[in-house]
Amino acid sequence: MNVRSPDREVIPAILNAGDPHAQDEALFTPGNYAHACRYAGFVGDEATWAGVERAFHDVVQDVLGGLRSWDDADLATLATRLGVNGPRHHDTRPGRLADATVPDEVLCDIVEDAVPEAVMLLERVVGAPGMPARPPPGAIAALAFVNCGIEGTRPVEGWMDDEEDRALVQAVRVVDDAPVAAWADGECLLPVIPKLRPPASALAGMPARFVGRAYQVHGGWAFSGVVPLAAGGSSPRLAEVLERRITLELWQLRRGEPRSTFEDVLRHRPEVVYRSALEAAAWLGAASSGSPD
Repeated sequence: MNVRSPDREVIPAILNAGDPHAQDEALFTPGNYAHACRYAGFVGDEATWAGVERAFHDVVQDVLGGLRSWDDADLATLATRLGVNGPRHHDTRPGRLADATVPDEVLCDIVEDAVPEAVMLLERVVGAPGMPARPPPGAIAALAFVNCGIEGTRPVEGWMDDEEDRALVQAVRVVDDAPVAAWADGECLLPVIPKLRPPASALAGMPARFVGRAYQVHGGWAFSGVVPLAAGGSSPRLAEVLERRITLELWQLRRGEPRSTFEDVLRHRPEVVYRSALEAAAWLGAASSGSPD
């Protein structure tokens, strides 16, 4: 059954129905009170902060569940109280350069070694439950940078400490530092700063619509964790849907680090970017054909 939010926004039901494939990242995680006071201007004791944080989390879940509109007054009030909805900042540091490309097969091996049940976690990336017969290699590779390992660690973390090929480790660190984004018909659908965005010429040979990480190597650009998008990836509405969903995730990230940039959320919440892009593209494609789920 298709769920609509109170503002009658025609948005994929999957994004307005509690984000059911979110898994661990939908759980409440306390932010950083000291940082909130120092960098976000929060006024109040720690107990007050904790109460406001919990209320904010609950309202966010209501928004994702379609019980409140995206411009809900309580959401705005609580976000302002926490100091998380200030101006959107972008990276000022230069992009890093990898000495070599990192095949998705390497990242898949890292994931499978660290998380034997990785296929069961794929819905955090692709937004579809169950175990696909042929899991997309790009989606498994994306899990290398998701907090899905032992005690919530990322699979690449332990591997980077132990791997003897330090040139490969350096390249993986560059991939790790690259923001996840979506592209359609030669255009980046998210407002990533130009220096971290490949030129149109670098997209030659890539799928017409996809989500993944673009990173610089000597002599050009390479891509990691590429997963093609459905036909709805060409919808002019997809960029709007993605930016709105990721902005909400940025506010969540800022509870722990108020100085987080837009590119930071694309790095640290990769599963949200993938899942939102894939789900929204599929829904928008179906809607355009007159048969939304």
